[in-house]
Amino acid sequence: MKCGLFIIARLGSQRLQAKHIQLVAGQPVLLHLIRRISHAFAGQIANGRAEVVVVTSDELVNRNLADVIGLEASIFYGSINNIPLRQLQAAEAGKFTEIVSIDGDDILCSPSGMLAIAEKLTSGKEYVQTSELPFGMNSFGYTHGFLQRAVCSHQSEVLETGWGRIFAGKAVDTVRFDHLPRDERFRFTLDYPEDLAFFRAIFEALGARAISASDNEIIQLVLERQIYSLNAAVAQEYWANFRRQVDKERTKASTVACDMS
Repeated sequence: MKCGLFIIARLGSQRLQAKHIQLVAGQPVLLHLIRRISHAFAGQIANGRAEVVVVTSDELVNRNLADVIGLEASIFYGSINNIPLRQLQAAEAGKFTEIVSIDGDDILCSPSGMLAIAEKLTSGKEYVQTSELPFGMNSFGYTHGFLQRAVCSHQSEVLETGWGRIFAGKAVDTVRFDHLPRDERFRFTLDYPEDLAFFRAIFEALGARAISASDNEIIQLVLERQIYSLNAAVAQEYWANFRRQVDKERTKASTVACDMS
């Protein structure tokens, strides 16, 4: 049994160029996510039970990620525009039996949530998600077998934005974090310059505690210092772009299906 802690990231963003290597607290922002995951899973990583892998598309621009990551995580280059297929390729290459899927934009994604997902997968659950965390702090995971079955009929599709839709209707075990404060102004994801300012403010405030800060500690900091005000305004634009991109991918998938029939 081996768990792949898969961080989905690439350097081709249009809204914030090379966003994963932008500096935050003097380090490429992606390293902060890697280090928080590695800290939380230190025991499992040490005994070979888990491994952090940056799963990216096989494009020349993403080769720069290897220099940024160094020895702090592995890197896998796979399918250019199908993220679940890319994960399946990475799982098969690394012989991972379980996968925790982490969006590389979600720099402060909850390590507690990831640990809970990994534990449930180990105990026999096939598909697990967290919920009730602020936007950008949730994650999900599945077994290799579950992912393989889900991807089977979607291998030729473009699946980038909202790609988790291929799991719609599947039975999922949910880990709820409803004890934490909720606020619609929270936006813990990296897409715009405003988001970068948001993360810079948090990491500057946390200092050395950033690697181990709890979800509640981070949320309370954002509330008390009103750091959410730095990027709350871009939420509407983000969701409009998200919906447009999902519609575009679905239209393309429908066109391909018609051409093949």
